[in-house]
Amino acid sequence: MKLGLVADIHANYEALSTVLEHFQKENVDQVYCLGDIVGYNANPAECIELLLEHNALCISGNHDRFVSGEIDAVIRKETRHVIEYTRNILTTEQMDFVSSLPEERSLQDVILFVHGSPRHKDEYINSLQVAKNNLQLLKTEHPGVGICFYGHTHLPYVISSKYIETDIHKSTTFELDRNLTYLINPGSVGQPRDQCPLSSCAILDTDEYKIHYYRLEYDIATTQQKIRDIGFDHKIADRLAKGR
Repeated sequence: MKLGLVADIHANYEALSTVLEHFQKENVDQVYCLGDIVGYNANPAECIELLLEHNALCISGNHDRFVSGEIDAVIRKETRHVIEYTRNILTTEQMDFVSSLPEERSLQDVILFVHGSPRHKDEYINSLQVAKNNLQLLKTEHPGVGICFYGHTHLPYVISSKYIETDIHKSTTFELDRNLTYLINPGSVGQPRDQCPLSSCAILDTDEYKIHYYRLEYDIATTQQKIRDIGFDHKIADRLAKGR
């Protein structure tokens, strides 16, 4: 089976449509979205509809929860602007979809899908110690899980107790070991932050037990122009070309 992994789409229609077209070419059996469908960019409604068309199994990210009512007091002004825009543009059905997203999913109790980390929905796996703590938690609280897919950091990582793969700036494949436990981030579809502007996604081949990363070009200029036309903070548009 081939599982297509996407995360942190952030309403970037051009990037998401490019990724899903690629998944079709690769004969992906099931798409999983690790949260943050909305936020930052200009096409939240279109991204929701595209995921529904592809029968994607989705979980909620923090920006999805912001839109559905869970507001953090420290949210920046420009982020609040995007949240208000998103709430105004989504239909009732689309809002219901966002509000009903679960915080995690699992596949046959061997693969776990979360947004932040197995330990907490909003935790950033952004240090070696945090990664170690979460790997240990998987072993004790989810002993059958071999892979936990996560998002939130916008950084493509493959983490195990034996090694960490970072700097995945081009399409590449990693062979996995069924005797190890992994934390795997497919990277961000719609707002990469690893100094590479290419959209990031991954495909897990469960039979060969390999994770294939893809860095894909998309029409960044169109996405940027949409952001500017709406009146969002120009930094949101500018960062897309820098991958940060």
